[in-house]
Amino acid sequence: MAVSDRPSAFARIGSTRLVIAVALAALLVRLLALGVRAVHWDEARVGYWILRTSATGDWAYRPIIHGPFVQHTTRLVIETVGPNPYTMRTVVALVGGLLPLAALLYRTRLADDELVALAVALAANPLLVHFSRFMRSDVVLAAFAFVALGCGLRALDTGRVRWVYAGALAFALAATAKENVVLYPLSWAGALTLVAAWWYRTMPADDRASTLRERLRALGRGLWGWRGHLLASLALAVVVLVGFYAPRSGTAGGVGLWNAVGDPALLPAVVREATVGSAAKVADVWLAGEMRAHPYLLYLGYYAAVLAAGAGPLVVLAAAGLVSGRGRALVAFCGWWGLSSAAGYPFVADIFAPWLAVHVVVALAVPAAVGLAAVGRRFRRARADRERAVAVALATLLLLAGLQVAVVTAETSYRAGPHEFNLLAQGAQPGSDLNAAMAEAVAATGGTSGPDVLYVGRLAVADERENDAPPAAAAWYDRLPLPWYTEAARLDVASAPDPRTVGPDAPPVVVAGPNHERVLRDRLPDHRVHEESLLLRAENRTLSVLGFEREFEGRTVLVFVRNRTG
Repeated sequence: MAVSDRPSAFARIGSTRLVIAVALAALLVRLLALGVRAVHWDEARVGYWILRTSATGDWAYRPIIHGPFVQHTTRLVIETVGPNPYTMRTVVALVGGLLPLAALLYRTRLADDELVALAVALAANPLLVHFSRFMRSDVVLAAFAFVALGCGLRALDTGRVRWVYAGALAFALAATAKENVVLYPLSWAGALTLVAAWWYRTMPADDRASTLRERLRALGRGLWGWRGHLLASLALAVVVLVGFYAPRSGTAGGVGLWNAVGDPALLPAVVREATVGSAAKVADVWLAGEMRAHPYLLYLGYYAAVLAAGAGPLVVLAAAGLVSGRGRALVAFCGWWGLSSAAGYPFVADIFAPWLAVHVVVALAVPAAVGLAAVGRRFRRARADRERAVAVALATLLLLAGLQVAVVTAETSYRAGPHEFNLLAQGAQPGSDLNAAMAEAVAATGGTSGPDVLYVGRLAVADERENDAPPAAAAWYDRLPLPWYTEAARLDVASAPDPRTVGPDAPPVVVAGPNHERVLRDRLPDHRVHEESLLLRAENRTLSVLGFEREFEGRTVLVFVRNRTG
């Protein structure tokens, strides 16, 4: 239903202008000091293979490193500007920063103050800020899905077919981001069913059957009238999916998208690999039962803690919005969508992955916006009616919520070395400032005739060429995130399984585990050593909660860097 109650203050300023201002602020928050945090393991492995694709021209979809949107678009940025932690995160930061503009798609269902509140929720939530400053696909998926839903509502409310095409394009892009896109239609279908059941029960008993039949007939007539546009929009979605999922080949005549442009005979194989082949790969990896072999309650508790730390005020406001907005279909729909996501992701998650909470936050942003707007209206009434105690109490609550958001955002998104108990920083986030250490290491490699970097002991691999495309050699994963830094600097890498073979002619950078420190200190007198944490924790930690025990791994590495004067 359209909302006509427009507060005069927002009418004077203009909700659209305010939403645009919020989006500009969101972009600034996401782009400011974007490269301050060391590269996460997932960023490093995906970023490394983006660089290898840029060098070789070869790419194939692999579900374990998720959808191709971020990989292809980030490669364009890196090839244009150059590789560094800032540029590798730019695409996700832009999508996350522009997400508040999606609030405008919901103007037929929300009042002006609710629109602005929705933009603020999407701009300021610490979880969305943190993972918009992180080269992962969850924010991209959530953003495009939220846009697709908004376009669908605009199509229903305005009758304009352009929103059908826009929605199909947005959802196709969501499908190029990450495999859990399949959970969105399931959540939406479940939420829609519950809202429809509530609507049916609230109708007068005598009118239920006739009203339901009339609504279904009207829906059928509308869909039939748009049948041509629906088919065309589906074709558009397929073209987008094929364009992103199609393999790339750096070899002439190889099965790749750009080769098929010049040789149409390759096109059937390219389309088959992009569609049927990609779907089969997803089924092989993500439908395997062992991916979800974990205690549900432990994961549920973990995600509850993540939401409390990164979205506590938003969850409380969402509860308030569900109460104040009862009877409004969109509010109830998004509430059920968020609840199903909060309950479902602990089941489907394969690791403790705080980024999955992003999908809950985006769903709850709508009822939270309704709740925030309701609080704002009550505050204005209290001031107008001289209810000083009520006004002070509401102002205090809003101030405390704002302070929590600001402090959590500053601590989780701008601190270069995250605290080991930072719930938003997943365990594979290095706890030390690797950016500075690796910058010094890269600076020491100029003018060498042999390898620039030598990995020693358990970090050594038999053949470095194994790492050019996933899956890499097993020991390569223990090096993460260092391979991103060395590949970005175009350094030559070699291995030495036995540290006793390392001598005075060693490369300018030698990397080894702490167990080889004594041997290598004696053999590398011209090198100074940095001890860096490759994981969030330098040492193993065991956490016990409600009878469940979970051990968190810690890991450090020694980086020996030759003295320039040595």
